[in-house]
Amino acid sequence: MNRRSLLKNLGLIAGGTMLLPACDFSEKKVSIALNNLKITADQEEFLKELVNTIIPADPQESSEKFPGAQELGVHNFVWVMVDDCMKESDQLIFINGLNKFVLYTEKLKDKAFEKLTQEERIAFLKETLAVPGIKKEDMQKTEPAEGSTDAVKHPPEYYIEDIKAFINTTKGLTQYGYMQSEYIMTEVMPYPLVPGGSQPCETIDPTKRINIYA
Repeated sequence: MNRRSLLKNLGLIAGGTMLLPACDFSEKKVSIALNNLKITADQEEFLKELVNTIIPADPQESSEKFPGAQELGVHNFVWVMVDDCMKESDQLIFINGLNKFVLYTEKLKDKAFEKLTQEERIAFLKETLAVPGIKKEDMQKTEPAEGSTDAVKHPPEYYIEDIKAFINTTKGLTQYGYMQSEYIMTEVMPYPLVPGGSQPCETIDPTKRINIYA
C-alpha cells in the first residue's frame, strides 16, 4: 500500500468515527422536533393512540369515510400546542398525566391502553374522568416518600387530577386540531379565505355542516 492510499484510508476511518456517536440505531426516534418538551418515542406513540380513540376513522362499511385524528396528524398538532402555548407548570402536568395514565391503565386493566378495544378505551376514559379527586391538604398525608417514582402504588385520588388534566387537554386540542386540519377545511367544510357578500337573512339548513372552529 502506498502512502497516498494509506492516508486516504485513515481519513475515511477518522471521519467515520466522528459520525458513529450520532448514529444510534438501538432506540426508537421521536418524529417531531419540539422546542421545550423532551418526549420519548413511546410517549409519542401513546398520544397517537389516544387522539385516534377520541376521533377514530369511520369504519370501511360506512357511507362517509372520514379519516381519524391520527391519520390527519392531529397528535403532532397536540404536541406543538402543548410545547408552544402552555406554561411550564402546565406542560409538566400534561407529561406527568400521560405517564401516570399509562401506568394507571396497566394496573387496572392488566394490559396497555393500545391493547384495549375502541369500546373498552372509551369506557375506561369515561371511568377515569369520573374518579373523584383529593384535596391538596389531604394529599400531603398520602404523599409518597422522597425519591419514589411509582405513584401508582398510592390511591388513584393522589394522581388522578394530573391524569384528568392530560385527558381533557388532549381531548380539547384533538377536537380543535381535527376541525382546523386541511382535510376538514377543504374537503368537508370549505373555509373561504376571502369572505363573500353578506347574507343576513339566510335560512338555516339543519343538514348543512358548519365549522364552528373556522
